[in-house]
Amino acid sequence: MNMSSAKVTLSTIAAKAGVSVATVSRVLNDEASVSSEVREKVRDVARRLDYGKPQRRARKTRVVGLIVPDILNPFFPLLTKGIENVSKIQGYHIIFCDSEDSLKGETENIDKLLDFEVEGMVVVPSVGENRRIDELVTDHFPLVLLDRMINNEQSCTVSADNLEGAYQAVKYLINMGHRRILHLAGPANLNTGLDRLQGYQKALQEAGIEYDEQLVINGGFHFSEAYEETRRTAQGPLPFTAIFSANDTMAFGAFQALKEAGIDIPGKVSLVGYDDIPFASTMGLTTVAQPIYEMGRNAMIMLLDLVNERIAAPQQIVLRPSMVLRSTCQRIGEL
Repeated sequence: MNMSSAKVTLSTIAAKAGVSVATVSRVLNDEASVSSEVREKVRDVARRLDYGKPQRRARKTRVVGLIVPDILNPFFPLLTKGIENVSKIQGYHIIFCDSEDSLKGETENIDKLLDFEVEGMVVVPSVGENRRIDELVTDHFPLVLLDRMINNEQSCTVSADNLEGAYQAVKYLINMGHRRILHLAGPANLNTGLDRLQGYQKALQEAGIEYDEQLVINGGFHFSEAYEETRRTAQGPLPFTAIFSANDTMAFGAFQALKEAGIDIPGKVSLVGYDDIPFASTMGLTTVAQPIYEMGRNAMIMLLDLVNERIAAPQQIVLRPSMVLRSTCQRIGEL
């Protein structure tokens, strides 16, 4: 690749200097935790590459990257479908990566995509912090965060209003007479898990119901964890008449655990999920529907706008979820 016609990035300097991207970032941000020898080497490479001067974009590969945390979760294929349909229409190809819900996997995938000279990336983060993503955002690399967010106000994002969706779900259960509502929560280090917990708390507070942390159990957004936690809780002395699950996959796990324990749904326990993924309707699950396909479409449209310099970061799109009422909920006192 001709360096004079390529956009010089932190990755470019790191490769030339033989150091990590994080080291380059620390040097260029005048952080003290770098030796004088390395500092001078990085600055010399940056000067030779004219870093900081207006650069022409790298050659057009018409290839973009997509990183999701867990392809086995039915939420992500539908998200991917929205991305793919836009990419086809616009003549772009997608390199797909699964980070397996780990920071290490996510970082390795980012570096692999950069090696393939992708023009941009859509990333569903696996954790709430990733310095590699921060570096790309600082470097003005076209990148869109989808569904899950990280703590970087300069990033471009597409998400749904998780707090509002959870609030509506728990308010619905409260309006049906439920006051002991078990919350199957997602990971606290992800904004999706935290925001849905806050929506749960908001609905309880508004109804004058005291928040009981014993009624919040972590299912990790996974079927198996939710199954085990629900089975354990159902066998214990903790009373509850309803479950609000922070995603449908965990709701499926809870459904299975309750069924095996002989607990009727919705006769004894009402159940509400979140996402409205495929198969939720098959089991009649009442849930919060996220506009999953539209989230994917919007993310890809935003990314291509960044790639083609029609917009500049930061940009945020927040879509509104909605309740889907089916057969897993029942009003307290109904026969």
